Amino acid sequence: MFYEGAARVLRSGATVPSLLTGDPHRVVVEAYPGVLARQIIGRRSYKQDTRSMQTPEQAQARRDILVALRNGILSSTHGIFVDAPDSLCEDPGADRLDALLCAVQAAWSWRRRFDGFGGPADGDPNEGWIAEPALSGYAAPTQLIEEQAAGAPSK
Repeated sequence: MFYEGAARVLRSGATVPSLLTGDPHRVVVEAYPGVLARQIIGRRSYKQDTRSMQTPEQAQARRDILVALRNGILSSTHGIFVDAPDSLCEDPGADRLDALLCAVQAAWSWRRRFDGFGGPADGDPNEGWIAEPALSGYAAPTQLIEEQAAGAPSK
């Protein structure tokens, strides 16, 4: 993905915070849905493209992610509330659910546009960063569903 994406981002003339100054009205941040999914459901698998390897447990994990998102599990860490249809969980490859997770990360970053888009303050200007508070020093990574199930207060 980097090979294809980096050249396209460069040609686009967009700004990549801390890395590339371009059109300030077109900003590119890196999102990584698996990071956010792990915060919600831990290390449970939630997607699989190979039909013979798809499991009911993965389908349940996708539903758990969506329910958690709709129940406001990210309101304190990301400042984001999600309203999304059940159909996002139907694809075993989770492409649409991953797109939603990336949108959450991008929205969090946009809300911090006047603070370097949420990038780490001590970030290496030769390296990129993922638009995710847990990776940028804004919040500690957590396994939110497991903590709530155990009766711990949400963060």
